[in-house]
Amino acid sequence: MSDQKSIVAIDDLSVSFATDSGDVKAIDGVTLDVRPREVLAIVGESGSGKSVTARTIIGLLPETATANGAVMLQSKSGGDHDIVRTSGEKMRQLRGQEVAMVFQEASTALNPVFPVGWQIAEGIRAHTKVKRK
Repeated sequence: MSDQKSIVAIDDLSVSFATDSGDVKAIDGVTLDVRPREVLAIVGESGSGKSVTARTIIGLLPETATANGAVMLQSKSGGDHDIVRTSGEKMRQLRGQEVAMVFQEASTALNPVFPVGWQIAEGIRAHTKVKRK
């Protein structure tokens, strides 16, 4: 293990979803960390919580989700952000600058009505001060 501080550190993360039949626990007790220049692969069966874990890191859980534990993200400036407790506005500022996700299913992530390049540029413009031109 490196002596460097973690870029992402998850401690005892649990996420559940409210349903008409009661709460459904999607992940329970996930703990991991990723340091600079490390690569982490999360593998598992369908429904094992991989996407829920990733969506928690970028603050994109639906309103029906409740997350407990800590997801610490170290920003480029050196500050730490607990994603579980970060407001929606602050998350919009962090997304694209500090944290991002490549979704696994392009057919659900991209809109076939718009060119792919336009959609990528739109994401960049949403999180930076880049002009349309």
